[in-house]
Amino acid sequence: MSACCFQLLINLINYYVSLTFSSQLVYGVREAKGLEFKTVIILDFFREIPSSLQKPWRELVLGRATQDFEHSYPLVATFLKLLYTGVTRCIEKLFFVETKSSTAGDASMRWLTKQVSGRASYATRNSINDVEAMSMTSDEFVSEGINNAELAQAAMDLDQSQMLLERSIWCFEQTDIIELAAKARIHYSSVLFRLEIQVTYDEKNSNDVAVIEMRAAQLMESLTKEGLFFEVLNIFSSVTAFLSEYAKEELEKRFIRKIQLAGREE
Repeated sequence: MSACCFQLLINLINYYVSLTFSSQLVYGVREAKGLEFKTVIILDFFREIPSSLQKPWRELVLGRATQDFEHSYPLVATFLKLLYTGVTRCIEKLFFVETKSSTAGDASMRWLTKQVSGRASYATRNSINDVEAMSMTSDEFVSEGINNAELAQAAMDLDQSQMLLERSIWCFEQTDIIELAAKARIHYSSVLFRLEIQVTYDEKNSNDVAVIEMRAAQLMESLTKEGLFFEVLNIFSSVTAFLSEYAKEELEKRFIRKIQLAGREE
């Protein structure tokens, strides 16, 4: 959210609440303990988590925490208690407002908005987008989408790439240029695949290897058609451990080297 849009949102909230309540409008989490409100807005909670705990928080939220997590990061429990206190002040409506992206915030929002078989997501995240959509032109959406796609390409962290591509896809969907949205979706599918094979497949299991080879081949074909050669190389690097020596050598000789050569010529 831009600074201008965020200030507009805050001003509207303050105006509405000032017409309805005469009590204090803003509380710290600890200060609000014991109180209850129909609507609660928690501002920048995840952004304010210390940088040393941002990635550990993400691992916890996404179910990747190790057995010694509690011993290694005892301060995370403190922030979990603060979050519990803040959330339980709410009776009817709860909003999280983050003025800047963060690893902890992105992971938390992904978990909250994820739909799981048998139940709906815990939250939605389109209210801020609606505010932003009122202030951006079609050209600005395209520019923002391209910028996020380029940042995703350069990002070393796959979770960060996923978040940036989600943003890129949303920006392109606000315009009439469906080709850009389709291209970003293919890149997004590739990143999800690379994330998936990090944790759920066994490189020694023949069934897993067959599935990975098939999915990798399909993705590499789609990526090549879209000209996303950098991601083709990323896919190849990610699946190398699952390939036989013969398959690896053939792919390198017949496909990967040509892409690398074309990249150098450009």
